[in-house]
Amino acid sequence: MMRRLPPVRALSLCVLVGITPLMTHAQLYALSAQKARVFAHEVPLRDVLLQLKERYQVDILFEENQQLLVRGALLRDATLEQNLDHLLASTGLRYRKVKKDTYILKQAAPEVSFLAQRSNALPPEATPIRLSPARTELIVAIPPVKGKVTDRATGQPLVGVSVLLKGTGQGTSTNAAGEFTLSLAESQGILLVSSIGYQTEEIPLGGRTSLAISLAADTKALGEVVVTALGIKREQKALGYSVAQIDGAELSNVKSPNMLNALAGKVAGVNIVSTSTDAGSTALITIRGQSSISKDNQPLFVVDGIPVAPSLRTPNMAIGRSVTDYGSPIGDINPDDIESVTILKGASAAALYGSRAGSGVVLITTKTGSKARKGLGVTVNSTTMFDKIWQYPEFQNQFGTGDFPGTANTVQGSAWGPRLDVGMKKAQWNSPLDASGNRIPTDWVSYPNRISDFFRVGTTFTNNLAVTSNGEKGSFRLSYTNLSNNGVVPNTGLKRNSLDLAANYKLHDRVRISTNVGYTNNSSANRAAAYRESVTEILYKMPANVDLRPLRNYWKPGREGFEQFTYDPGNLDNPYLVAYEETNGYRRNRIIGNVQAFVDITKDLSLMVRTGMDFYAEEQDLKRPFSGKRTPLGGYYLNNLFFTEHNSDFLLSYKKTLTPDWQFSASVGANRMDQQSRSTATTAGSLVLPGIYNFSNAAAGTVTTLQNNTRKRINSIYGTAEVSYKNMLFLNVTGRNDWSSTLPSQNNSFFYPSFSLSSVVTDMLKMQSNVLTFAKVRANWSQVGSDTDPYQLYNTLLFDTDWGTVKRPNLDFALKNSLLKPEIATSYELGTDLRFFRGGRIGLEFTWYKTNNRNQIIKIPTTIAAGSSTRLVNAGNIQNEGIEIGVRAVPIDAVLRWEISANYTRNINKVIKLIDGLTEYSMGSADGDNIRYLLKEGTKIGDMYTPSWIKVPDGPYKGQPLLTSAGLLQRQTTYDYLGNYNPDFSVGFNNTFTYKNLTLNFLIDWRQGGKFYSYPMKTMILQGTSALTLRGRDAETGGLAWTDGERRQRNDGMIVQGYIANGDGTYRENTNILSASAYYDNLYNKYYERTTYDASFVKLREASLTYQFGKKVLSRLPVYNLSVSLIGRNLFNWTACDNGFDPETSMSVAEDGFRRGVGHWTLPGVRSYGFKLGFQF
Repeated sequence: MMRRLPPVRALSLCVLVGITPLMTHAQLYALSAQKARVFAHEVPLRDVLLQLKERYQVDILFEENQQLLVRGALLRDATLEQNLDHLLASTGLRYRKVKKDTYILKQAAPEVSFLAQRSNALPPEATPIRLSPARTELIVAIPPVKGKVTDRATGQPLVGVSVLLKGTGQGTSTNAAGEFTLSLAESQGILLVSSIGYQTEEIPLGGRTSLAISLAADTKALGEVVVTALGIKREQKALGYSVAQIDGAELSNVKSPNMLNALAGKVAGVNIVSTSTDAGSTALITIRGQSSISKDNQPLFVVDGIPVAPSLRTPNMAIGRSVTDYGSPIGDINPDDIESVTILKGASAAALYGSRAGSGVVLITTKTGSKARKGLGVTVNSTTMFDKIWQYPEFQNQFGTGDFPGTANTVQGSAWGPRLDVGMKKAQWNSPLDASGNRIPTDWVSYPNRISDFFRVGTTFTNNLAVTSNGEKGSFRLSYTNLSNNGVVPNTGLKRNSLDLAANYKLHDRVRISTNVGYTNNSSANRAAAYRESVTEILYKMPANVDLRPLRNYWKPGREGFEQFTYDPGNLDNPYLVAYEETNGYRRNRIIGNVQAFVDITKDLSLMVRTGMDFYAEEQDLKRPFSGKRTPLGGYYLNNLFFTEHNSDFLLSYKKTLTPDWQFSASVGANRMDQQSRSTATTAGSLVLPGIYNFSNAAAGTVTTLQNNTRKRINSIYGTAEVSYKNMLFLNVTGRNDWSSTLPSQNNSFFYPSFSLSSVVTDMLKMQSNVLTFAKVRANWSQVGSDTDPYQLYNTLLFDTDWGTVKRPNLDFALKNSLLKPEIATSYELGTDLRFFRGGRIGLEFTWYKTNNRNQIIKIPTTIAAGSSTRLVNAGNIQNEGIEIGVRAVPIDAVLRWEISANYTRNINKVIKLIDGLTEYSMGSADGDNIRYLLKEGTKIGDMYTPSWIKVPDGPYKGQPLLTSAGLLQRQTTYDYLGNYNPDFSVGFNNTFTYKNLTLNFLIDWRQGGKFYSYPMKTMILQGTSALTLRGRDAETGGLAWTDGERRQRNDGMIVQGYIANGDGTYRENTNILSASAYYDNLYNKYYERTTYDASFVKLREASLTYQFGKKVLSRLPVYNLSVSLIGRNLFNWTACDNGFDPETSMSVAEDGFRRGVGHWTLPGVRSYGFKLGFQF
């Protein structure tokens, strides 16, 4: 037996000829008696060699798999070598005498050209066979493989074509003449020949050293099939509107617990904002700007053809002022189960979804087993991520607790006290007590790591197992995923278990059935709060002299369960008490599923029938212990939510080639949607006994219950038709009519049309060249709409809190409107798709759009005489106009391959009209009423306003602050423009470098412009914990000497810059000295523009380094695919504000929703990094 020695492939198995059937042996032996005997028929070479062995008494070794047949003659008087030459002439084999009486056969040297016939001649460049005397290995030096690659249609040489030995990292690329030379360690194997825009060819070497290869153009690259509305698959070049399709692999490459976050930065026209760095938090997604005043502007999500629950829910504010974000149900979908995501951005793309598509549509297609390998297969993916807090504001660590540097009160309060780390001792919050009960002074030192010491390194483990089976009649895929997250805040986390089944079966040549069912269970014992009383607020207010370590035992000894141990009783809770006792738990079970049948009635006519459901049940429970700042006697809250949506639809499709030049297709269908939601929220305002969270333990008179039930139905019919000419000119028309139960009968029917045109001008004008290889122009016009929530037509009865035993029913104070109409969005879109250079090395997509949303459903103020403060009307016209640019390029396509995918988005929003008689409209407020979101004609959604300080009206000091006689800023009563929270433009820049088996990928997300107000920064300044407050605290930091009202000599004086009116029309410069704390309070407490910042940022959103193991390694393992990756998310964040806050997550979560542009107590920035392992067998 011969053994394999690297790097040359030896004979896999040699067999000593001598074991053969006796009958064949006798026949051949008889032939040897003749001088020459011709074999009339082909006989096995194995049998002929046996005869030679017997005749010449030698050993002949050959490869076991060489089961060749020969036709010829044995020469009786010839030598063994002469007979071997004669017999092997047509077999492609040659022999060599390796020692006395021992010969070995081997494949002849490779052919000299791609089409050459096999020859026994040994190429002159081949080196002789060398045999180790002690072994029977064969060692051959293999000549290099040379070749030329050309375009199959034109015969022109192709430059930069990748030539790679399959399963290895050995490869090269063609030169300017299309030629290549590749030195290999073996003469067998398969060459992978690939280039952008061409079909990849697999060329078996078969020992050849000279190849002539031609590549065919990849028409699929230009005719790529994408999923559009209603699941209809169409060629990309036929679309008259912009559609973005993201492969599922791009979403699971660097996993995020929320699937939507994985889309950020990857699609032009799509803005995704994370509400928190906490795993599983809500992600807001807007497509082509905010278009609705009263709606949440979130798109419709469709999973495997089934519309699912709204992606955005109001955060929970139940007890005290703590707000909890339990995440959006759409984010629960497991990225490992997603085949692709298609985003229908324009109204034309989404028009077939009618009144639910006013803000765009996101189509999610899950994986099936139909694309898996034949037979049974298993795929395993395991990801481990570590989350580390890294981005938070700069704190001052030089001054401790107290009202001013010379204060005697250093026990509790804000951080305006004496300087730290100067060798002093002070009585502090945790100082031991002497016999008289007085605090014993201890070292007055700082704890600069107090913030980072509280947070821990979070972990997220995600493991996915998928089993597939694919056969002639059908296929299935069963997937299970487990996600286990431990948050950066102690005692927080997220658990998720997902089960996904996709199956299809061919009942008949014309009948197929399929089903997709996904089940997800989410649970958390505690979700981090994100508003008042969160751990972030407590830590950011904490003075530098507070040592966290004693606070870990958060109950006072002997008062466990009744009284907490904290450094500032009555003002701030112990952060560990908040983390371990003030829990925000939830459990959510969700099922999304469908069953559908496909019937090919004729070769041109087909029918799809489908029914599906989206259901989730969620339980939220909030527990509050005794001695909490806002819940001194504890509290308990329990909320049960149920949501169900049923959709049943059919689609009858017809496709016909009318003539060789004209094609026609059409579809008609109908849908019925039934939606129901129910919630029951019960609150116990205080408890009798601590730690027992049950309503039977609620204090008398503190239990309230709120129930809410809604139903909604939409009936729809729709149709689409397309005519194409020579596969280069396409006209598409769609129409849908909805009947919504939320609108009055006279207005509940509305028709939504669309028209789109697409032309491949390079084909029509025959202008294709080596520079411009493909050009398409497209245009469309369409209308879509948006209805309203249930029960907006007539005022309903509400029940206030009981008055003793008396019920108090009341009518809703907002007047409803029985004549409501749906919101209507009218859209225009123009665009072009261009490909440059051979193979489409550069691709450019440009889109211009304009959308006007009319008939906005809004609440406007009314007079008291009407018996209500507001009334519901149709009014307003909001316009969004913008451009989207997408670029794909392959600057390098050789052994090293560099791919670029970039996108640019700019959207301009404008309020065209409100309603006659209304000059401004408030979309809400934040931070009390200090910031308002106001709309005025000519302004934009997202504009924020706040009162500023009064300014000198005229003279040489015009525009300067006008101060009081005491030298203080004065607040005006009107609201000035503060800024808009939307970015001016955004850019996504994705890069992929591939070298042999190694792939590096990274995504940069750049958002330029916009403003955000930071409530935490303002609070930190007032509290004295921000590093911005260091100036002026003492003489060393620039403080002025002054005498306060108690005649104390101090060095923390500051002067507010401004002017004081003299009463005669003149002004004088202010010289009044304030304490440092009073100075910062006057500048920042009421004047929000001082803590409003530029929201621009550049993030390294994703990065991964992947190694794909090659054929040699896999041949020794029971798997056929194996890869390992180093991955990271949000690894770097450059911000224009440079204040330690992330502009993306700087938003507030309020009782009635999310407030963008106003940062609150969200978690600090988190950097995630880890590794991923994937294999298949």
